[in-house]
Amino acid sequence: MWKHLTIATLAFDMLLSAVIAAPGAGLYALDALDDAPVGPMLGGLPVTGMNNAADNDKDTNIPAPADVSSNENTQLTGNGWFKVPITAHKSPKGQVSTISARIRALEKHNLSVPGKWLQAVEKLPIKEYGYGIEYYGEVGIGTPPQKFKLDFDTGSGDVWLAGEDCAVCSRHKKFNPRNSSTHKAEGRKWGISYGDGSFATGYTIRDTVSIGNLTVPNQVIGLATSESRAYQQDTVDGLLGLSYSGVSFIPGVTTFLDNINENDYLKQPIFSVYIKEKDKNDYAGEYLFGDIDHSKFEGELTWVPLSTPKFWEINLDGVSLNVEGVGKEQMEISGPAILDTGTTLIVMDEKQATEFHRGIPSAEKSEIYGWILPTNTDQLIPGNISFAIGGAEFSVPVKNLVREPVKGLDGWSFSAVTSGASNFIIIGDVFFRSNYITFDRGNARVGIAPSKH
Repeated sequence: MWKHLTIATLAFDMLLSAVIAAPGAGLYALDALDDAPVGPMLGGLPVTGMNNAADNDKDTNIPAPADVSSNENTQLTGNGWFKVPITAHKSPKGQVSTISARIRALEKHNLSVPGKWLQAVEKLPIKEYGYGIEYYGEVGIGTPPQKFKLDFDTGSGDVWLAGEDCAVCSRHKKFNPRNSSTHKAEGRKWGISYGDGSFATGYTIRDTVSIGNLTVPNQVIGLATSESRAYQQDTVDGLLGLSYSGVSFIPGVTTFLDNINENDYLKQPIFSVYIKEKDKNDYAGEYLFGDIDHSKFEGELTWVPLSTPKFWEINLDGVSLNVEGVGKEQMEISGPAILDTGTTLIVMDEKQATEFHRGIPSAEKSEIYGWILPTNTDQLIPGNISFAIGGAEFSVPVKNLVREPVKGLDGWSFSAVTSGASNFIIIGDVFFRSNYITFDRGNARVGIAPSKH
């Protein structure tokens, strides 16, 4: 293949064998958490009173969404649509952002996590290199609305944040039910737990959720009364899930998204996601609810039907590596894929991840760190990775695959593509930073186009 003939002449002769074994010093197994949640588990999350949540997959036909002019620094207002600016949240100092992101992606989708990753996650501090991990917007809870910074997550159906009873949540703004005239006690136990040791536990309530000029009453919300140190240090106050009912880990819940759809709160039951590098004002993109902003992307949207209407799941037809002045090499990667704004990376199964990195000169699989790349990979292979979806191709620059340096391995960085034992590919923010995506709940489809930046 051309990779072995032409790309090899561009690559440095890098001898990984001398350094691929992780330094023994500084690696420890995670200590057991005395206050970690116990009891029945679902996807790594402890719950009580577990019943099968009913899926709300009734779809209706809607007319083609309209165009919206853009002003990225202000919230749009109007009848049935609005825009919410988002901010990139960076990993706290001392956190290994890529390993943590890998673990959370796998645990979130109920996938197995290699034990070596758990050993590495807490004891390998790194400098902050500017890699966005989460993207949050402002959301109001209660009446009058108490404002919070919530992670907008298309891979989850839950709404949760810190409650006033959380003594360890001092970094976060905490919701006070007594200050809300629309609060209703519910009292079911609630919790999340990840393999990297992070967790939050608490109870459920019902209250009004306000975002932009939209108000959704009687939404089930998880209030955290305890959380791990990782969450205590997190800039984000909680999470706003934007997936279908049946994906929520709080059993029997109609999600925020389906409440919007079933009650016709928007002129179109859609929302559009635009993510970019943050500017000097911390603007990192926006979520546009109820409409589409054509000024944010090139050409026209390619509409792709969902293969599983419970998730934002589509079919990925193929992946290829395109190198400037050289050509295109097709990779044997295809299958169902979930579009997940709550996941930082791209997660494939072991075979697919191996095939993907086969096209990257000198990419290696470390037992401790997973897939790693030469830090100068974008110089070795200037070009992009193309994802074939719905008869069109959507690119991610090779430079966006290279994340923070690996401590102790000079010249090496973590890869933005990782592996996990799964039956589907998880397409996270690495893809969203280059492509505009509209999520159409009414017609069970997504529209994708290359972003303008």
